[in-house]
Amino acid sequence: MIKTLTLIAFLCANVYAGIEHAPSPFKTSFGRAVFVDFKNATYNLIFDYKENVAYADTTINFESLSEGLPIFDSVATPQAVWLDGEQVSEEEIYVPGGVSKIRIVKKSVTAGEHTLRIRSKIEKGTSYGFKGVSAGFFIKDLKNRMFLERYVPTNYEYDQYQMTFHVEVKNASHRWHDIFANGEVVNPSQNKFTVTYPDFYTASSVFFHLVPRRKFVRYYLEYTSINGRKIPVTIYSHFRFLNGYLKRKAWRVLDELERDYGPYPHPKLIIYGTGLRGGMEYVGATATSLISLGHELFHCYFAKGVMPADGNSGWMDEGLASWRDKGYQTHEMPNYYSVNLANHNSYTRKTDKRSYKRGRSFFAYIDYQLKAHGMPGLKNFLAIHFVKRRFTTITTQDLIADLEEYSGLSFKEDFNQYIFGGGKKAGRSPAIELENPHHPEYTEEELQSIL
Repeated sequence: MIKTLTLIAFLCANVYAGIEHAPSPFKTSFGRAVFVDFKNATYNLIFDYKENVAYADTTINFESLSEGLPIFDSVATPQAVWLDGEQVSEEEIYVPGGVSKIRIVKKSVTAGEHTLRIRSKIEKGTSYGFKGVSAGFFIKDLKNRMFLERYVPTNYEYDQYQMTFHVEVKNASHRWHDIFANGEVVNPSQNKFTVTYPDFYTASSVFFHLVPRRKFVRYYLEYTSINGRKIPVTIYSHFRFLNGYLKRKAWRVLDELERDYGPYPHPKLIIYGTGLRGGMEYVGATATSLISLGHELFHCYFAKGVMPADGNSGWMDEGLASWRDKGYQTHEMPNYYSVNLANHNSYTRKTDKRSYKRGRSFFAYIDYQLKAHGMPGLKNFLAIHFVKRRFTTITTQDLIADLEEYSGLSFKEDFNQYIFGGGKKAGRSPAIELENPHHPEYTEEELQSIL
């Protein structure tokens, strides 16, 4: 059966998901708001060194499946918006339940394809110093509206779409710059770049770091994958000794992960040693401490290889990464009675902070169940699950379906009690959830410090 499922997984690979995971449309005082399917987006990013200001001129081609007010998001208030060539107004509103905010275009569209253009300032993640301009689109998954929308217009995390960044640093002729990015970077002339990101990327995928040329110690290396492919690896930080430690640990962890889950899935790897505690993952990239590097590299498979579709799905990759951090333990029962990790408001965008501790305990229990029924265990399932779902967005229901297909068992009651919060509440006060060391809640000052 496992061989058959492996073949099915290969046949199902690379079928990108997206709009089917979008939240439901909802009524507003302006009309019916609808989530749409971004097809592609072009971002013209101007960083003016002399004026210490940055702008984004964004063009989004999207499809609406029904009539309504199209939804997008940008934390920065747009300066101007055009829909299909006509200037229109927009409004920032709460989603149902008030768990997040979004922006709607205050003009209804028909079902079909349309074009949205947005002009806005880049208000976060920039710094101007003697050496030049620094800008980093760094993200966090434990807080609301902390993905790409923090910097430039984008969509909810369900949406996968191709992005192109045209970047220019103006009024800095005597200061050269470079870009670290997990897309294809072209540098046609001084301080001008084009970065092309693949069409499976989401609002939580992009790694973008613009820096003065003489900033950071940089290692440009190659890692030989288990399949013989030479993978370009860039490691950079403020310290040569840290780069060396990061390289040695990365090679060790990559060897481990490839043996467990197959060849490294991305075209390249970028490791930024920030000097901060913890880290954050991107597709084929991470900004991390040395201690958290293994946790973040695991996310190259689960989180940025198989990607969560929404805030109710983020618990899976954090639980799995934490399960690996603790040595893939096996438990006859979870060490808690019931918790809601994946049954929050459907418009939720952030990952539940309890996902690390509770998620790893639950996966240790699933591992026990599989082995108790004569199967190799959860790691074997994950290798097959990864091939089947690679570069797609998934929900908890997708994980349940794949587990049941793999095992022939039913896990619905287990997920209902331990993941959806369907069990009775324990008769004691819940334990305090300590901050996870691998994904701490960075302050604005800490994010600014790593630019």
